[in-house]
Formats: sequence, C-alpha cells, structure tokens
Amino acid sequence: MASLVTPVLAAERSVNVLVDAALSHRAVRHPYLAALSNGTLPNPAGALADFAQQYLGYSSHFPRYLTALISRLENPDHRHALLANLVEEAGQYQPSELATLAQFSIQAEWIVGVPHPELFRRFQQAVNGAGDEGADEQLEVVCWREMLLSVLSVGSPAEAVGALGLGTESIVASIYTPLLRAIERQGHLHPRDTVFFQLHTMVDDAHQASLRQIAITYAATEIGQMDLARGMYKALALRDSFWSWLYERARNMPS
Repeated sequence: MASLVTPVLAAERSVNVLVDAALSHRAVRHPYLAALSNGTLPNPAGALADFAQQYLGYSSHFPRYLTALISRLENPDHRHALLANLVEEAGQYQPSELATLAQFSIQAEWIVGVPHPELFRRFQQAVNGAGDEGADEQLEVVCWREMLLSVLSVGSPAEAVGALGLGTESIVASIYTPLLRAIERQGHLHPRDTVFFQLHTMVDDAHQASLRQIAITYAATEIGQMDLARGMYKALALRDSFWSWLYERARNMPS
C-alpha cells in the first residue's frame, strides 16, 4: 500500500521533532531557570538583577539577529513574513493582539511605539536603576551575541532558520515563564516595567508561526533537515552555556 505521508506532512513532522527536542534541551530546562523561579538562590533579588544586566547585551540586539536572518532568505514571501515580525519588534501591533493583552491588564500605551529592546531596557533599569548599561558587559555576553550572529550570517539559510526559529523563538515562552515567576516573587516591580516578558509569552505566536512555516519549507530535503538541526543545536548550546555562567555567578553571590 502506498504511503499516505505527503512530502509536506513529512517536513512538518521533521520540524515538530526538532521543536520537541529544543523544548527538552537543557537550555530550556536549565537548573538556573528553576532556581530563579523557585527563589532557591542565595540572593534571589541579586540574581535577577544580574540576569537583567547581562541579558540586556543579548536581547537588545534581537532586531540585528532578525535582520541577519531576513538577509539570508531566498524566498520573497519568507522575507516579507519576517519583515512583519520586525515591525512588531519596533512596537507596532495588530488590534487583536492589543485586545488580548488588555485582557491581562496590559495597557497599549506601555508598548505601542516602544521597540522591544527598549522594553527590556525599561525592565533592566527598574531592577538595577539607571546608569551606564554597557559598563558591566561581560565577555560571555559579547561572545554569545557575536557567535549567534555568526551562525545567522555565515551558515546556510536553513541553518540560520534553525538557529533563530527552532533554537530561539520556539522556546521563548518556555524560558520566560520561570523568569516571570522570579519577577513575581520580588513583589515590587510594576507590570509596566516587566511587560517585555508578558509580550513574549502571550502574543509571540505570529513570530513562531512564521519561522515554523519557513522551517517546514527547508525541511523538505534531508540536507535542509540537517542544517535546521545544526543551527538549532548551536543556538541552544550557546544559551545553555550562558545560563551555566549566570548560574555559577548566582550561586556564588553573597546573600
């Protein structure tokens, strides 16, 4: 009997397998995230402040990552889909998204017209206070950022999609949920100052859906599947290393 599995369905299954692997990766289930969420570090407030300071050097460059990926894509439809994501990164939202956020008491004036890097910077300043945000940028942060940009700029297009789509965007809600719990434990941060995380756990579906569909296109060939996996695991390994570095800092922090 002939197989009922179409090439598109086979490609979808391949991408689903990769996403499941990403969600099971140590970068998503890292003990650092669990310790932040559970408040079991020696100095939970200090650890959250350190996270905010160091992660700024990664998250504030996300438009660069997305732009690097867009520049690698051959299909105009793929580029157009991700350009829409880039618009949202700049602080523009669909009415339906704003309506969803309003149900969670997130006010439009907190986010409309505010680029996502600025939203994270707002969180960082609420936790650490205003100051020279680049003064304490560590080599580990610079290396993570530059190595990810290298994967996006030098690897094959499928590898770049694997890195930013499957190895980054597909895990966002899973890694930001424990961070939200850590934020809630502090009890004093205003929702306006932490809205960056709600945005990426509540209305980030469009980003993920666009990247997933692009990944399915590349998963139509064996080489494409291998490149998607290569990019995904590179991005996950970089994040895992970064979490481990922050975890070591947090465990050695005075209470």
